[in-house]
Amino acid sequence: MAEINQAQGTKFLREIDLRWSDQDANGHVNNARAITLVEEARVRAALHWTGTFPNGERPRVVRSLNVDFFRPINYGPELWAHVWISRIGSTSYTVHHELHQNGKPCVVAETAIVQLNPDTQKPEPLDDHMRHALAAALITEQP
Repeated sequence: MAEINQAQGTKFLREIDLRWSDQDANGHVNNARAITLVEEARVRAALHWTGTFPNGERPRVVRSLNVDFFRPINYGPELWAHVWISRIGSTSYTVHHELHQNGKPCVVAETAIVQLNPDTQKPEPLDDHMRHALAAALITEQP
């Protein structure tokens, strides 16, 4: 199936709760914990888009994760996740995540997700339901 490359979908927006224990000795959210927050945002977005959590029937795994840290995340101010799909391929897709605090991006990440065949554990083409669900969140150009 050809790669989808043109669309202007809708971002998934959600407030992400922070815990006091997320802070490190520097008084801001630890970088490793920030990646966990990115993961939480991605899983919540996937549930919103597809109606399912990743599971053994249709395993989806992280192939790559690229993260840029722009400013510290602090305990207290609201933290918002902005999540969308930036690419849909035949067996994989790319999720773009931004964690914002005080209206500014703190963390920007892109994750390549591959869908696997549960029996062979090899990449498997995305089915029509998944492609349609992801296409609704596909944003290929940012203003």
